[in-house]
Parts: sequence; structure tokens; C-alpha cells
Amino acid sequence: MKPIRLTVFAFLALALCWLIIVHSVAAFLATTAPRSALFLNSNEARSLVTVADAEINSSEDRNGNTADRPRLTPQRLTILRRQIQSAVANDPLPSKAYRLLGQIAELQGSAQEAEKFMLAATRHSLDESLAVDWLMRRNFERKNYAGAAFYADVLLRSTSRMSSAMPILAHMAEDKFAKQEVERLLSANPRWRPSFFNALGPYLTDARAPFHLLLNLKDSKAPPTRKELNAYQTFLFSHKLYELGYYVWLQFLAPEEFESAGFLFNGDFEMRPSGAPFDWQWPAGGNVVVNFAPRPENPRAHALLIELGPGRVEFPRVTQAVVLAPGSYLLKGSLMGEVAGPRGLQWSVKCMGGSTIGTSEMVRGSFPNWRAFEFPFVVPEAGCSAQMVQLSLAARSPSEQLVNGEIWFDKISISRANESTPN
Repeated sequence: MKPIRLTVFAFLALALCWLIIVHSVAAFLATTAPRSALFLNSNEARSLVTVADAEINSSEDRNGNTADRPRLTPQRLTILRRQIQSAVANDPLPSKAYRLLGQIAELQGSAQEAEKFMLAATRHSLDESLAVDWLMRRNFERKNYAGAAFYADVLLRSTSRMSSAMPILAHMAEDKFAKQEVERLLSANPRWRPSFFNALGPYLTDARAPFHLLLNLKDSKAPPTRKELNAYQTFLFSHKLYELGYYVWLQFLAPEEFESAGFLFNGDFEMRPSGAPFDWQWPAGGNVVVNFAPRPENPRAHALLIELGPGRVEFPRVTQAVVLAPGSYLLKGSLMGEVAGPRGLQWSVKCMGGSTIGTSEMVRGSFPNWRAFEFPFVVPEAGCSAQMVQLSLAARSPSEQLVNGEIWFDKISISRANESTPN
């Protein structure tokens, strides 16, 4: 009797060890080889969910085709649903399983049941981005804008799926009944806010929508940043909405900045450039330094300093956009320093995207003391709604880029030709 009992115990021990090994190996293979895991354990929950997820959400078939991938048949959907329900019965926690049940319910034509499962998925985990995305769109379709905004915020905070949320938020920003929900989100200054204003443009049908959002933030605890304002300015410039861009820019100037906002902004170079198109800008150059530096004879005042060479110079151009009404103007300023080379620096004014309407004399030679300069230009009646003031190196060939020197500019202003003082 004792040998029989030992044999039974040995058999049970071996069976238990086998079950432990099978379940352990199946669990190990669940993420790397789920179909192999199901071969060992047909009820392995994670493998069932992984295989179903791949079949429902795969973007291509076994041959790599996307457009010709066969749709899931009703029979196959029923089988997948049973598999996932089996997985939930074994492990009720995975949020992915509830999301997959929601997707299957939607494919089977039951939106109400789909919503129930999607809500269950997000209750288990807000990182279930497909379920969050689905609920965002569902709430937007129902005009439940508070709900849509909530899920859009979750999506933007927890994932990098900005392209999913942006069309919804853009539509809401343009809707008088929904925009307050977008304003509420932005007022909380979420970490995705700077990216929002950079990414908003392509989804808009009304270019003024971001302006109203930014204006609402102006007196909030988290007012618009320079980067957010510049992102909107860049969008307006890319669509040639220069006058709207100029109006928007004026609305967000500080009082001390507004005082310097004549026909030309910050012509005394006392304020650091903001990066806005209606302020001074210059891209990176080569063998050249552009800076707002203390004046040599008066360190409390500043001027535009250009350090060139020695050798070949890639001058980046210093520019500022302006919006001037048709008429005759004078650009005035002062300069000091020295430029040695076959060609010098030159100020000019041109219509945005059009022809040059005025140029200064070429700055070349030695100017040991400050001296004034000016040149006239005329803004035509049509085709010149905005202009670009720029300082550039008047080189026409690589050999004329061999320049050396240090030149200062200050007190740059634009006035009407019949006025003695700048506006």
C-alpha cells in the first residue's frame, strides 16, 4: 500500500511541476510570443488580449497590405469577443481587455455597449489612450464639450497623441458654445500648452480663434508666454495675414514696449529682442556676431553691434516686419565703426514677398564718430500691405563676402517724409 501511495504522490508532484512550468513559460511568452503561449495554455489572459488586439488594431495584413486587409467578419468578432471575455474572467484588471470589448461592440454596431466598455477601460487606467480618444470624440459628437475637453486633456497629459486631440480642440475653439472649455483648460497652464499653440494652426478654419484664446489668458494667473505669442504670429505670417498679426502683436505689448511701438519698434535697441516678427530678428550666421551691446561712450545706452570676419562672412540679415500705410517715408539712423571689404552693409525696405522700395548707401569704410544717415522710400497703393526692414551684406558673389570690421547702428526710426520727428 505504501509504494502505491508514494507512486500517486510522485505522479501528483510531477503533474503539479508540469502545470507550474507550463503556466510560467506561458506567462513569460505572453508578451513576446503570445500565440506560442496560447499553445501551452489556451486560457492565458494576457496572450488572449494581445492576439485579439493585434488582429483588431493591426494596420496591415500578413503581406504588408493596408488597403486590402480583409475586414473582420461577424463570426470572427464573436470569437474574439468570447476570447477576451475569457481573459477578463481569468484576470479582470487589464484595461486593454475592456477597450477591446468596446472596439468589438462598436464594430458589431452597438455604440451604447461600446461606450460602457470604453468607460470601464478608462476607470481601470487613463493610460488606455484608444479608449480615451474614443470617449473624447463621443462626447464631442454629443456636444458634451466639458466631457470632450476632459478626455482631450487626459490624452495630451498622458500620451503624445496630440494629433488626435488637436482637431477636436480646434473645432471647440472656433465654437462660441464650446470655446470656454478650451479656455478653462488653457487657464490651468497644462504642460502641453506651449505645444498646443505650435500645433493648432493646421486644424483651424478661423485664424482669429487663437487670438481669442490668448486674449482670454492675458489677465489670468498664467498669461501667454513669448513662445506662445510668437507661434501664433508665425502662423499668421505663413498665411500672409500681416495686418491681423500686427494688431495681435500690439495687444500683448507691455506698457513700456508700447511706447516704443511707432512705425518701427525698438529702434534704440534698449529692449532684448522677443523673437516676434515685428521685433528685430536674425538667424544664425557664419563668422559674424550680431548683438545689442552697450555703446562704447555710454555703457548705459545700447546699440546694434555687428562684428564681421576676418575672412568670409555669412551675414544672416537683421530684419523687422512693419505695417505702413501707402505714402512717402524716411528711414533714419546713426552709425559708427569700420567695415573693410569689397562690399559693405546696406539698409533696405521691401514689400513683404515683393520688390525693394528703398535702400541706403552702402556702409563701407571708416566712421570713427557717430554720423547720421537716411534714405527715402515710398509704400505703393496696392500690393504692399506689410513691409520688411532689413540690414544685409550687399555681397553679389562669394569673393565679396570677404569682410572685416565692427560697425554700430543706433536710433533707427521711420517717419513720414513731411514730418521732422519719427512716429
